Amino acid sequence: MKEILKFIEQKKQDFVKLPLFKFMQDKSIDPKQRLSFAPCLVPLAMGFGELCNIAFRQEPTTNKIQELINKHTYEEHFHWQWLLEDIGKLGLDDSLRLTDAINLMWAEETKKNRAVCSFLGQYNFHADPVLRLVLIEVSEVTANVFFSITKTVAEELQKNTGQEYRYFGMCHLNVENTHTLGKKDAVVFLESIEITEETREKAFELVKLAFEAYTEAMNELLAYAKKQENSKLLQVA
Repeated sequence: MKEILKFIEQKKQDFVKLPLFKFMQDKSIDPKQRLSFAPCLVPLAMGFGELCNIAFRQEPTTNKIQELINKHTYEEHFHWQWLLEDIGKLGLDDSLRLTDAINLMWAEETKKNRAVCSFLGQYNFHADPVLRLVLIEVSEVTANVFFSITKTVAEELQKNTGQEYRYFGMCHLNVENTHTLGKKDAVVFLESIEITEETREKAFELVKLAFEAYTEAMNELLAYAKKQENSKLLQVA
């Protein structure tokens, strides 16, 4: 398993170079515009919470890997609530009628973000705990990259508005960094797991596919944010 975790770390180095993250670090752009993709994240954030509750979690279990996954699902499943809170603080609540908001959740602009959870659910369904863990590890690594950068944008906004942005800010990143799967004893255990050659091949392929799904979702968020520069979304806030 150590080889798989190392491969995930290698893929992370490419992920961190995505244009979205460069865009979010550009202080010449209004910080609200840099986070104006927030509504497009809803299908991914809420979908992931649902996957934690009904797919990743397998109870009862006697498998130690699954036990760690179960603990993780309880740490992760509620984070979408902070996103809805931040959407309100960003002034986006009044920018769309209910019917338009519902349409956005199923529109072309959110297709790739919806697809992430479809992918995770599809490959989780028949997965043994090792492969389920691989899906979660990629999700954790990509989230850490994302929130490490949104944190800075949220801090800029907080200075301007006096409001805390729990999803995009330090609150969420702190929680991500204290998850059970990231603790030293858990990492040592995961690295020690022996897997078959068949599982190894499946795991490598899953890592590639998962990073592709998250990369497409990030590119979609960037495209949406760039369209908002002169939109009503920012004018309302």
